[in-house]
Amino acid sequence: MKEKRGAAYTMDLQNQIAIVTGAGQGMGRGIAEKLASCGATVVAASRTESKAAETVRIIEAAGGKALVVKADISIVDDIKSMFDICEEKLGTPDILIANAGDSYFSSFLETTEDEYYKVFDVNAKGTYFCLQQAGLRLNDGGRIVTISSSTTKYPKKGMSLYSSTKAAISMMTEIAAQEFADRRISVNSVLPGLTLTVTVQNDIEAGILPDAFTQMVIDNTPSKRLGTAEDIAGIVAFLCTKEAQWINGKLIITDGGCLC
Repeated sequence: MKEKRGAAYTMDLQNQIAIVTGAGQGMGRGIAEKLASCGATVVAASRTESKAAETVRIIEAAGGKALVVKADISIVDDIKSMFDICEEKLGTPDILIANAGDSYFSSFLETTEDEYYKVFDVNAKGTYFCLQQAGLRLNDGGRIVTISSSTTKYPKKGMSLYSSTKAAISMMTEIAAQEFADRRISVNSVLPGLTLTVTVQNDIEAGILPDAFTQMVIDNTPSKRLGTAEDIAGIVAFLCTKEAQWINGKLIITDGGCLC
């Protein structure tokens, strides 16, 4: 007798409103596209308006719904305005993807005070106040996903500043999950490994990410490749579904099983 198979699982985010920070490129754009393909209406937020507009164009061309918002999350007033615009034009948001962040690779001995504040203001401060506004303004039963980094688990030379900011995001996530639980808002973090985006490709070509490092990551990943924005976006989207309601306060490493 031929085995009967059920219908394929489809992530359903119909009637959900999602804010995605850093949606103008890379993982942020991939996440915004994925959420829209699952039915969510997406606020594509970026400090570069033209990049967010391109993300919206891609989403709309595929039949999705999206809105451009210019927001620099290192500025708290911009974060508040991002939520204000969402509420005014679309309604109360259900989902926040706190993705926006700056990369920085340098040793302890070379990092300047200005560089320290630049990276912490976006990655740590920006994410903190995005979480604060989400805790105040998301619908009950909402979903928050932050983007940290697998480098917080596997320390590497040259990543003292970047990894420290991402470790701060991990701790914020775990505490926010406890504080927002009374409103059934789940808070989880995705910790990607090295993910091939346009920015990463440019860093590789510029020598900021040495070829030897990139190859070491590939060699130590079972599938012998780098991750892609699509790999990360699928996991983020799942965490936003009703099926993921029992996942809360978790730091989920998404690096293809890399052993480095």
